Amino acid sequence: MPNIVNTPIYLDWSFWAVIIAMLALVLSQLPPVHLLFKRAKLDMELYSRIILSHKIGNPNLQFHLILSNTGGRVIKVRGITTTIRRDSSQIAVLPAQTYFLNPTDTTPLLFTRFSLKPRDEWAHFVSFLNFFSRSDEKKYRDAEAKLKTDILKKIEEPQNKDKLVEADNKLVTVFWEMFDEKFLWLPGEYEICISVDTEPTRVCVEKKYRFTLFESNSEELSKFREDYKFGDGIYFQSGKHSGVVVQISEA
Repeated sequence: MPNIVNTPIYLDWSFWAVIIAMLALVLSQLPPVHLLFKRAKLDMELYSRIILSHKIGNPNLQFHLILSNTGGRVIKVRGITTTIRRDSSQIAVLPAQTYFLNPTDTTPLLFTRFSLKPRDEWAHFVSFLNFFSRSDEKKYRDAEAKLKTDILKKIEEPQNKDKLVEADNKLVTVFWEMFDEKFLWLPGEYEICISVDTEPTRVCVEKKYRFTLFESNSEELSKFREDYKFGDGIYFQSGKHSGVVVQISEA
């Protein structure tokens, strides 16, 4: 009967081949060693142009924002806020409310907190605004329904066929009053401070930018109110009220 030699497992190369393959798989799922010793760090970039607009005077601004986790720890972004100053006086604080997932999207998504792993990047077009208060929202919706009913009724009249129909002034007044109360894009020198609230809090980042809003820009934004009598900017959007683009620079 032939002698059977039992080779110790530590001398079996097929065993070590399996171990090495498993280690390679595990290591491939881990970040590079140099990242493991890096603290959490968040970088922020902003495209050099922003869009200013408003909804019945209620201000909003939009810009392309890039957040990059250049550290070695996961970062949770809890919120982003833009503080606006005109001629050194604070006039508004606007939180991030919506963003576009893809550049070609037409419907925005609600902004919610998110996490960034090491080397992850979050780059989207973000909208900053304060939603109407509960009382303003109710006033707006009631006035919108009355204005729309009035215009649609007039459109049915034969003499108004293929014509741009105006609502009665008394139905438009509420929107003009809201515009006068809330509109703040006046000519002047502006500073915006963008703050990113994070967890851990020591990673919070803040940057300041400045821009000039000229009288022509302000007038263009003010002219939105002239279309309210047609329902444009109220119950439908013609595309004429996209806002103005301004150049910014770091403060």
